[in-house]
Amino acid sequence: MQLAVDLHSHSGYAGGVGNVSLDDIAVAMQYKGIDVYGCGDCLFPLRTEELKKCLIETEEGLFTYQNQPARFLLQTEVIFTVSLKGYKNRILAHHLIFFPSFESIAKMQVLMTKWGQKNTIGRPFIACKDQQELEDRLFEIAAIHPLLEIVPAHVMTPEGIMGSRNRLHSIQEFYGRFTPQIRIIETGLSADPDMLCRIPDLANLTMISNSDTHSAALNRIGREFTILETDSLSYPNIISSLRNNRIVMTSEFFPGEGRYYMTGHRANRDGHTQAVIFEDHAPDDLICPVCGKKMFLGVRQRCLELTDNGIIPIKREFRHLLPLLEVIAVAHGKGVQTKLVWEEYQIILQCFESEIDLWRSDVCTIEYKLDKRVKEETLKTIIAVRNEQYHFCPSGYDGVYGVLEIIK
Repeated sequence: MQLAVDLHSHSGYAGGVGNVSLDDIAVAMQYKGIDVYGCGDCLFPLRTEELKKCLIETEEGLFTYQNQPARFLLQTEVIFTVSLKGYKNRILAHHLIFFPSFESIAKMQVLMTKWGQKNTIGRPFIACKDQQELEDRLFEIAAIHPLLEIVPAHVMTPEGIMGSRNRLHSIQEFYGRFTPQIRIIETGLSADPDMLCRIPDLANLTMISNSDTHSAALNRIGREFTILETDSLSYPNIISSLRNNRIVMTSEFFPGEGRYYMTGHRANRDGHTQAVIFEDHAPDDLICPVCGKKMFLGVRQRCLELTDNGIIPIKREFRHLLPLLEVIAVAHGKGVQTKLVWEEYQIILQCFESEIDLWRSDVCTIEYKLDKRVKEETLKTIIAVRNEQYHFCPSGYDGVYGVLEIIK
């Protein structure tokens, strides 16, 4: 069977996130066509108790909420920091952890207490004094359960494992003896498999895409997702499929939309009256010519630094897509929350089983089902997006999303 999964999210307990209710998430998952969703922040004690109270285990390691068809998987994001020889600044890298049960979460919470690590925010930090301590702690976490999985998150963004903040030469520098246990990576919103498949350390790993959403909004949940082949609906089978690279396809942001794609400084920084963006070659010292402060190297250029063109890449099936609400909004020059956009969205979801079903359909099917049902401009824009006839100008940079332009 095929499952659509989105395994990276955050709750209201994470910094910079408003209240995100399970009710809203369950409804949004049905619209989007997401079968399994990472619940977010499950390691934080208050969130753990909330999830225990609200979720019911229906298959091994998967949970439902109020008898909704959607399934939840226990997931958190954790930030590991460590001092490495040869690097002036501490290395900081975001990771996902998938848990098979609440019992395994409790064991992880015990470890954090033993290590003297704070668990007071939804996305906790685990600080390690050196690589030996980091390796030991990773092995202790992995030993909690054979199906617990540690996944480097958004690997090329500035605070991803291979991102520009760290400027590591290989993942071995960070993980050391634990490196063979890294089997899966998350591509992130500013990169896609084409950009990652020629980087030696990443080329042969399973690549998954997730929304990393901080909201239950329909243009956030499932904005990136993964379709995987699995033998049945259960946590062990999902982990087995991920470990064995049984990925049917991933749905990716167009990288230029991602907030860290290019090198630059946004206009509202101190000392700026306008934005600075480097399309190709940024200054070697990464000093901004306007304000004199250091910039983060964009994901595009960071990937090029690590690329080995001698690698014959594994074929990865993926598609660049946009959230349907945003497509309709662009078609009519409206906001995503306006009445017209919502009415058009509802009509389309009466013609298709879900948003994912729409995007996986061929153009002829889309035209047949939507002709005369939605406004002509809506249909034209959907077809243009389905054919990847769009780009972002300017591309995303310095925490600012790229600006969409549809080519019709």
